[in-house]
Amino acid sequence: MKYVLTLSVALFGVVGASAVLMPRPAQAVVYCTYIDYPANCVARPGVRLVARPAARAAVRHGHGTYNRANINGGVNRVGRR
Repeated sequence: MKYVLTLSVALFGVVGASAVLMPRPAQAVVYCTYIDYPANCVARPGVRLVARPAARAAVRHGHGTYNRANINGGVNRVGRR
C-alpha cells in the first residue's frame, strides 16, 4: 500500500512539474481601446473606435503662487521641519 501511494504521489508530481516547466504560447486577445491602441490589438465587432486623445499637461495646483503650508510638496509627516 505504501508503495502504491508513493508511486501515485511521484506520478502526480511529474505531471504537475511537466505542466509548469513546458509552457505553451499564450492565447490572449487584447482588444483595442482606441484606433490601433494598444499596438496590434483586435477590434471587437460592433464597437466604434475613435482617435486617441492627445496627452495633456499635468495639473499643477497653486502654480505661480507661493503657498507656505505646502512648500515641501506635501510630505506625509506631522509638523513643520
